[in-house]
Amino acid sequence: MKTEALPDPKAKRETKGTMKCLVKEDLNKEGFSLKENYREPDPGFGEVKIRVLATAVCGTDKSIYNSSKSEGIRREMQRYLPEGDQYKPIVVGHEFCGIVEELGPGVEAMANDVPRHLLIEKGDYVTAEMHLSCGHCALCRTGNEHICISAKVKGVHQDGCFAQTVVVPYKNVILLGKDGDTTQISPRIGAMLDAFGNAVHTVSEADVAGKSVAILGAGPLGLMSTFLCRAFGATRIYVTEAADIERRETLANEFHADHFVDVSKGSAKLHELIGKLESNSNGVDVVLEMSGSLPAYKDAFKIVRNGGKVILLGIAREPLPQFDIANGVIWKGVTVKGIFGRKMFSTWETMLALIRSDRLDIKSKLEKVVSQKFYKLDEYQQAFEVLSTGEELKVIFSPDESLS
Repeated sequence: MKTEALPDPKAKRETKGTMKCLVKEDLNKEGFSLKENYREPDPGFGEVKIRVLATAVCGTDKSIYNSSKSEGIRREMQRYLPEGDQYKPIVVGHEFCGIVEELGPGVEAMANDVPRHLLIEKGDYVTAEMHLSCGHCALCRTGNEHICISAKVKGVHQDGCFAQTVVVPYKNVILLGKDGDTTQISPRIGAMLDAFGNAVHTVSEADVAGKSVAILGAGPLGLMSTFLCRAFGATRIYVTEAADIERRETLANEFHADHFVDVSKGSAKLHELIGKLESNSNGVDVVLEMSGSLPAYKDAFKIVRNGGKVILLGIAREPLPQFDIANGVIWKGVTVKGIFGRKMFSTWETMLALIRSDRLDIKSKLEKVVSQKFYKLDEYQQAFEVLSTGEELKVIFSPDESLS
């Protein structure tokens, strides 16, 4: 597919006060609503208003789009509502990049002593961590803000970024380029850093150097984890997938997986392959579950070796039935870890260093995972359709039509 021209980061918007955006109005109905004249947000104390250049669609967004079929996402989106209150429509989306358009009150004082090359100013090219922590609980105060007990997510609990502008706390803004410079990290990649951070966090926690790894699910996060595991020193990498086999196998091989297994008709071949190649330790050292598939969850604890690790990022739509925790975890001495988002903000520092390393060639690999077409917000139904059919792995919107 032909690559479309990137938006001009220095272009000015012609209208202010209202904006175009995608809104989730009813959790019991499928889809979003396109709003042409939605009230534009104003930055509050300590906040920054950002003009959105590009924004990516996440698996969570797909669940929100199809919320009528998912009790879990309906429950999550209402988690912070006072008892008895009805759901209020919000702007969706949480992966994006853009240009700082306005600094809210108090921001200049907060950044008073920051060196200019680190300072975030009007006109800078940025993204943001869209998980909002309380800053006061024990987790926030011990370096675990990403699992804050009161964490809210923009685009899930508050207005997000499938819009021409978005407001986020200044402390959550991540600088990508001074004075609108997008030459180091293109908007197509800048829009999907949130997702890349999930993969970086998962692989970092797995400590894969010198280990055999099975990656269950070759969606965008599984494929990102494949090239990360290779870069981080994994010795043998298995990748599984049940859909869109030909393309995902091609990408997994390009990203230096050792074995790709089609599990669309079951996982017997995977078990046979691992049984043969990992016979000295009765399984792989590490399993990364990236799909949220119930069969994959079951496979994870069968193919991990005694004393191995299972790292869970994929979110199942329903509880895992009849899980044998004794045989799967306890008697095998398996370590299980769940991954939520990115560590704030060490994962961001790691992923930006990886992207800026020419030797690792991360940028060209990310480009192969994301759509080359910039979809307009008006084309959101088409965008979600190509995701549901597998025509695209990761879709990018360009919300500001004046930039095209």
